[in-house]
Amino acid sequence: MSEEFNGYYRFPTIYNDQIAFVAEDDIWVVPSSGGIARRLTTNVGEISDLTFSEDGKWIAFTGRDEGVPDVYIIPSIGGVPIRLTYLGANSKVLCWHNGKIIFSSNYVQPFKRITSLWEVDVEDKRKLKQLDFGICTEISFGKEKGVVLGRKTGDPARWKKYRGGTAGELLIDLEGNYNFRKLIDLKSNFANPIWIQDRIYFISDHDDVANIYSCTVEGKDLKKHTYHNDFYVRNPKSDGKNIVYHAGSDIYILNLSNNVSEKVNIKYYSTLPQRNRKFVDPTQYFEGFSISKDAENLITTHRGKSFYYNNWYGPVKQLGKENGVRYRLTTYLNLKDEEKAVTISDENNYEHIEVYDLKTGNLIKKVEEYDLGRVMNIVASPKDEEILLTNQRNELILIDLRNHKKIDVDKSTFGPINGYSFSPDGRWIAYSKFINSKQAAIMIFDKEKEEVHQVTKPILFDVDPVFDPEGKYLYFLSYRIFNPIEDRFQMNLAFEKGTKPYLITLKKDICSPFQEIIKEEEEKEKEKKEEEIKVDIDFDNIADRIIPFPVSEERYVNIQAAKEKVFYAISPVSGVLEDEEDMLSEKHEKLTLKYYDLTEKEEKTYLEGISDFQISEDKEKIAILIDDELRILKTTNPPSPEQEKECENKYTRKCGWIDFHRINVEVQPLLEWRQMLCEAWRLQKFYFWNKDKLDEIEWDKILEKYYPLVERIATRTEFSDLIWEMQGELKSSHAYEMGGEYKPKPVYKIGYLGADLILDEDRKLYKISHIVKGDIWDEKNKPPLLGPGVEVKEGDYLLAINGIEIKDKIPNEFLVNYSGKDVEIVVSSSDNIDHKRKYVVKTLKDETPLRYREWVEKNKKYVHEKTDSRIGYIHIPDMGYTGYVEFHRNFLSEVRYDGLIIDVRVNSGGFVSSMILDKLNRKFIGYDLSPYREAQAYQYDSVRGPMVAITNEFAGSDGDIFSHSFKLMKLGKLIGKRTWGGVIGIWPRNPLVDHTITTQPEMAFWFKDVGWDVENYGTDPDIEIDITPKDYKENKDTQLDMAIEIVLKELKENPPIAPNDIKKP
Repeated sequence: MSEEFNGYYRFPTIYNDQIAFVAEDDIWVVPSSGGIARRLTTNVGEISDLTFSEDGKWIAFTGRDEGVPDVYIIPSIGGVPIRLTYLGANSKVLCWHNGKIIFSSNYVQPFKRITSLWEVDVEDKRKLKQLDFGICTEISFGKEKGVVLGRKTGDPARWKKYRGGTAGELLIDLEGNYNFRKLIDLKSNFANPIWIQDRIYFISDHDDVANIYSCTVEGKDLKKHTYHNDFYVRNPKSDGKNIVYHAGSDIYILNLSNNVSEKVNIKYYSTLPQRNRKFVDPTQYFEGFSISKDAENLITTHRGKSFYYNNWYGPVKQLGKENGVRYRLTTYLNLKDEEKAVTISDENNYEHIEVYDLKTGNLIKKVEEYDLGRVMNIVASPKDEEILLTNQRNELILIDLRNHKKIDVDKSTFGPINGYSFSPDGRWIAYSKFINSKQAAIMIFDKEKEEVHQVTKPILFDVDPVFDPEGKYLYFLSYRIFNPIEDRFQMNLAFEKGTKPYLITLKKDICSPFQEIIKEEEEKEKEKKEEEIKVDIDFDNIADRIIPFPVSEERYVNIQAAKEKVFYAISPVSGVLEDEEDMLSEKHEKLTLKYYDLTEKEEKTYLEGISDFQISEDKEKIAILIDDELRILKTTNPPSPEQEKECENKYTRKCGWIDFHRINVEVQPLLEWRQMLCEAWRLQKFYFWNKDKLDEIEWDKILEKYYPLVERIATRTEFSDLIWEMQGELKSSHAYEMGGEYKPKPVYKIGYLGADLILDEDRKLYKISHIVKGDIWDEKNKPPLLGPGVEVKEGDYLLAINGIEIKDKIPNEFLVNYSGKDVEIVVSSSDNIDHKRKYVVKTLKDETPLRYREWVEKNKKYVHEKTDSRIGYIHIPDMGYTGYVEFHRNFLSEVRYDGLIIDVRVNSGGFVSSMILDKLNRKFIGYDLSPYREAQAYQYDSVRGPMVAITNEFAGSDGDIFSHSFKLMKLGKLIGKRTWGGVIGIWPRNPLVDHTITTQPEMAFWFKDVGWDVENYGTDPDIEIDITPKDYKENKDTQLDMAIEIVLKELKENPPIAPNDIKKP
């Protein structure tokens, strides 16, 4: 067996006869003619973006050895890497120029998605300077003062054939006087400009697959140099004689003298340590559970593997194949012997049903003949070898496992099936179905007659139906309580709870269980219970037999029935920003588990702080999920405070905690990556928004193209890169990949002082050139150097941090791993260095929110001053919760002005554009006057005069939608640049086994004026204006200035009626 391995090669750079590249997240070198590759680093963090120094002695790279991407160098012959920057921001090494390293970074930006260019002196890392080209991603230098910039350039392979407003563009300045112009006009997503002699080389995908092209510095004589027709050319670098790049997972050299491109044959030898087998924490990768009828045995699924075992003792056995197959939704079949389980398997890249014998662990049947789509949930029949399942197509399907029979129970074209259950005798199926786009009703399906009955008349949504164990009632949750609360900030009301549990009596002669009954009737009921339960339903006027539970209106999220008890969970009412998480978060909501005791006719609390629960089929036990731990208790009584104290960290039957650490979860990375790549691509096919185009996408052919590259992958980072490029074949927005389990590395975050520091080269001291202003009262984001007891001024020198003089180091070096901590600083004034002052300040974990606040307040002040306080200003950073908050923070005060500028530049999207547009669309039609206060505009909070909006290339998704809708609704002029062009929405809910999130473009936007054409184009402004590099250098915001000019002009032409203009009767 050969020890040679074909690796996954990326980020190559070249100097004469030597190539350096990245594989396994480390730097390797190989002769440019090919041969044996030599490993140069064994770093703990991932490495990317290599570039040789001008003399070939050093390699600069982006390193992450302390958790954040910063600039590093290493001798090209090998040695110890040296960290040059301590920005703690998103930095990327670009090139060398005159002995300095040029890199891009979002450091000191008010937005994380915006980068500018920086340089750092290799001889003295204190000489760090931000270049004054403004927003920029790449650069290449000409012979003298010439510069070519890449703006908005990225990796075209990740969204192939992208043509939206953020498509990469190349700007050239031949004289070094900041008079930049477009290099060449092509419908392309440009990237990676390289200035070689009198030509500019670059990547372009204007002719389908991205290849290397060049043109003269005048933008003439376009030439094609590479001819790849499968994989995109990516990340080229040059030494002036050759260009090296990667395509697929191979490295190629383009010889500029003969215009020939050849693959570099690399002999690669490695122990591939990140492919080694490992065992992971089952709690961390817990996916779901199923309990046996009596809750004495469990099936739990962890990282795509299902295990079955007794709760308290004995061995834990794995179901199905050990590796390489994902099992989901594994569930006990509720048969008398409880010896079978059903699961969804994706063996052979096809999702299907499998049934296992739990005595032997053997597979006993497969149900592969049906296209089930992406199965979302499974419920087993209490009587028969049958299961109910739902899928992404909003179908409810009954599968007879014994006879391999499929019954399509129902389907909604409006929304998902929200809860379903069998009756105790297995004949009836209750489920919630959207009957139109605004209402969901409870339906009952009769298996014997194959008939469907609607049994509720919803006001809005009736969901989560569950049968009473005795077959007398159907319980469900309903959204039908309209009890508003007042908004504290504005004239508005909200329905913050809205739900209650309800029941329907299944027969006409059944009374409400909330009524007291006499003793004789109670005895008769007990006799009936001992009989075999057979459920009969009177459908005549059944919807009118609805009875509310005598409990308060809350935010109910689940309901299940036990004997004489109905359990339900309640979600707390809390602000969404109190513990804001992103889509990678797996933090569970803390619910309160309550139950209604039908015997004692009262509601009681069972347990606080739960995540989910499930009642056993015999109704005697309740399985409670608390974060990622499971507990099984009796339904009869909640645990007492004494029991809770006694049971802390005890895995016993009495305490109920399940010890997941009994489970051995083995991971074979290569087998897992194979499975994950296939599943990621299946998910795209399952959810892709345009059914009519499904056949146009060559799903199998694309997978066949990328699947062999998995065999070359040796790290999780490489796997991520492969998924991104494969999903780029969709040529669609919002096809992302993020998260997942990476090689462990230290994360030492920098604590920020909220200030700009510059090196005074004469005194060799750091001067505080600017203190960032912000909200002093904001505990999370307040400026560390401002506030009571801290007398630090701009112009002061920073001498020491935590008792150590700064001297030859960078201040941020002393702040590594001090994120959010108290530090002591020593400062002195510029006119009296010897007079030192000490202060203790708390560093910021992230400076961006503070810089954003300063940027907004600066713009607001500028608008007020330029318009003599006649125009208000609002910026909306996104269309999520934060953006909604930011809009109201400013709108509710700025709306008092005669007109309004709404700035959505760099808006990162979300879902609240409609709510914001609704408010902006309020029409001013009069005043509400009072003798002792200023008149209020009516409609309340309406803008009395003109509005304009500013947008740019970095406004995307719901930012696109807002920008286009602002124009379409004729709210005012749209000013700026064409937007991103990504309006196919996502709903991330299908994590891969290692917690990777992939997003599927599944909800597309159509507009009545342009149809589908905002996608992959953006929306054009009414007035196009750019902020050029020269504008940035001169500190001009030409877009904001134009907005001010337009709104003042419109205000002059159509001034609003002032209260003083109104004649009183």
